[in-house]
Amino acid sequence: MRPDGLRRAFGSIAVCAVVVLVVLGGLYALGAAHPPRRPAVTTDRLGPTGGQSVDEYIAAASAGTARATGTRWALVSPRAPLDDDTAWSLIARTGPSRVAFHVTVDAVATPTTFEPLTRDRGSLQTARDLAVDDVERTVGPDAVGRDRQIATLVRSRLSAGCACVVALVVRGDADRLRVIAGDRRVRAVEVLPADAGGRFTVGALLPEQSDRVGPLSDTAPVPAG
Repeated sequence: MRPDGLRRAFGSIAVCAVVVLVVLGGLYALGAAHPPRRPAVTTDRLGPTGGQSVDEYIAAASAGTARATGTRWALVSPRAPLDDDTAWSLIARTGPSRVAFHVTVDAVATPTTFEPLTRDRGSLQTARDLAVDDVERTVGPDAVGRDRQIATLVRSRLSAGCACVVALVVRGDADRLRVIAGDRRVRAVEVLPADAGGRFTVGALLPEQSDRVGPLSDTAPVPAG
């Protein structure tokens, strides 16, 4: 892969299309050990789009959550990356479905990966392990230069248990989602329409995106670890 291949492979705006799967009853235990993967085939979406104003996205998301009723799919975007325990406690009393990991490094464009979750707490560690594998698989074994440096840094920090959770997809009661939205650690909660199905694309609002959703700066040297 050429030196800039990793950044192209993950996308310039850190948006990852994923499919949210509804896991029922006894499948939760199986899903914790073997989280499902499916291609995205949908028109519904959670998360900002490329070029969108961050303030406009947050305002629209907040308004939608404020008037929501019933049970909804939702994207929870924290103000700063969370450690696993904090992230799990934040979404208590909801149905976890996806988690996004992103290693934030000033002026270094690192990848964002979405991984599946279930109601089992252990699925969060499984998701982190999958994220480590996804980074290596995307960059490829022959990557060199900056691509290899970024992949090595991200894998190292994810494996060490960094505070790197930057988005969570859940299904929950509207009142519970409003409580989460009011948490001081949360930047925005966006809900899908009540008639949305269980498949939709998701893009993360990264903590370092403060103006418009777009390419991350990639001008600084990559830290050693």
